[in-house]
Amino acid sequence: MSTSRFRVIAAGLVLLAAGAGAAAGLELGIDAWAGNLGFRADRASTDTSLPGADYFWGVSLFGSQAVSDSMKVEAGFYSDPILRNTTRTIFTYDAKYLSVGIGPIFGLFNDLGTPVKSGISASVKLEYPGLLFFSLRSDSSIGGSLVQTGDYAQELTEIVLGVYLPNAICTIGIRTRSFEQKAASQNVTDSLTEYTFSTEMFKKNVPYRLRIWMAYHDLSRSFIAASTTTATLGSVILGTQIEASLPGSFVAMAGIEGNVYSFGLGTLSGSDPAFLFRTHVGVKMKLDHAF
Repeated sequence: MSTSRFRVIAAGLVLLAAGAGAAAGLELGIDAWAGNLGFRADRASTDTSLPGADYFWGVSLFGSQAVSDSMKVEAGFYSDPILRNTTRTIFTYDAKYLSVGIGPIFGLFNDLGTPVKSGISASVKLEYPGLLFFSLRSDSSIGGSLVQTGDYAQELTEIVLGVYLPNAICTIGIRTRSFEQKAASQNVTDSLTEYTFSTEMFKKNVPYRLRIWMAYHDLSRSFIAASTTTATLGSVILGTQIEASLPGSFVAMAGIEGNVYSFGLGTLSGSDPAFLFRTHVGVKMKLDHAF
């Protein structure tokens, strides 16, 4: 992890601590992830090997606060293997059947020449309580084409359809993320498209929630100049996550996802690389009273 990311995380911890001292009913969380499912940031266009030999990690800090019965604000710093470093602040209005959220996002220290990149996030959720829901989220950097070396743009789109069953929530979803940056002689785009089916299981008065999922991942890096060269890794993924309620309003969470089968497309060659995985562990806490 770079020194700039350490500085961003330290600043986030200070802001979250300040918020904890100022607001009652605040929920705070921290989540750390690590794994080898991804391409190196300095991977060259001539590299045709499958990934798996390099390891990556990051930390996210987040919090939420109810402003009223129908209004909530969420904010955090997020480290992502595709989007890299972002902050996001979302104000959400929640009615019985409709939730609408909007707010600013910022890319932070992803390039020394562009320490802050502004953007906007919006989300909509339609829900028939106890039966089904549909949600849509879109995050996008603001600005035109990439002009100077180091300029970048971050994009995220997520569509989810969910059904409530007895003691379970089943969802299908599509999620895309991309990070495009201008280099000296070309543009480089990292992207990930995920098609996921998941089931979250729970039971009243049991302090555990278990989520399992199966997905297909399309991970790629494109080099765009006079022509486009793309290295793509297709993977069938299985994953699981558990959340456990602990004494003192704490919730611990841990999860892992890994490839069942992977294969190269485009300029990548071969199949069945080393086991590719991403794991995470975190904790959330609710502060019911101001300090």
